[in-house]
Amino acid sequence: MRPLPRLLVLLWTIVAAALAPAAASAEDAGGYPTRPVTIIVPFTAGGATDLSARLVAQLLGKQLGQAFVVDNRAGASGMIGMGAVARAAPDGYTLGWGGNSPMSVSPHLVKKPPYDPLTAFAPISLAAISSWILVTRPQLPVANMAQLIALAKAQPGKLTFASSGIGTAPHLMGELLKSSAGIDMLHVPFKGEIDGFNALMAEQVDMMMGSTPSATPLVKAGRLKGLAVTTPTRDPVVPEVPTMAEAGVPDLTFEIFFGLVAPAGTPAPIVAKLSAAMQKAVADPAYRDMMEKTGIHATGSSPAEFQALLKRHNERWTSIIQRNNLTSE
Repeated sequence: MRPLPRLLVLLWTIVAAALAPAAASAEDAGGYPTRPVTIIVPFTAGGATDLSARLVAQLLGKQLGQAFVVDNRAGASGMIGMGAVARAAPDGYTLGWGGNSPMSVSPHLVKKPPYDPLTAFAPISLAAISSWILVTRPQLPVANMAQLIALAKAQPGKLTFASSGIGTAPHLMGELLKSSAGIDMLHVPFKGEIDGFNALMAEQVDMMMGSTPSATPLVKAGRLKGLAVTTPTRDPVVPEVPTMAEAGVPDLTFEIFFGLVAPAGTPAPIVAKLSAAMQKAVADPAYRDMMEKTGIHATGSSPAEFQALLKRHNERWTSIIQRNNLTSE
């Protein structure tokens, strides 16, 4: 038998080397995870984002036989935490709990964002969808959006609105309310929405766009006033509160989303294994029950569906930011 030509041998060596990582990845996914996995939550503990991440982490740990540990890394409107995810080794052991602000808003407000939300991550699955609610301090003399807008027009620049940080979705929605309603208000940023709620109850600020799950207990207890929710239809958790469209501010129709992502380049078998585990976690009766009780609607997805949602949100926020000439710098 004639020996193989040297060129053919060289080509076969290159092909074998290229196939080796893929084979290793598939094998690694079969045994994955072999050690604890970190889920970075880019906001402070205690809010709806953190709550949903911790519940899912427990369920993933039970399914996959390793601890899934939540690591809160707040700052820069969520970009510090998600930046750490984007820079992490794409091996499935550092994941991120992506949401509205760091995944579709904040990166478009700075000249040099630390990552591109559409290319820096490998979406795994949605976990939940919910609404925002505009809340005010109880003593503010308004009972609905029309009265709030009228008061702001009568006192230009005097009313204040809190947010969970510069460049977050609540900040941008406050700016959008100003431009849509033709009013002037002062923005007061905090490190997280819990800090904003505390400032509202302490009479330090006048209003805030908060997540409905976190704000609802305070609204029902009379510690905050709820004026409108941002979803297209009323939120069943607070059915007495009208939608923004019903309240005359249709521009402020948005949804909150949470979901699990990995760094871009994470092997497809690992993403697929995590996605399958997420579907089971999101469908778990205990998870769905807990989410519904807090006003969050458990919602799973495929990686492709999550990517499509991210694309839609990024396109909309980019348009709003450019149209209103907004920046966080």
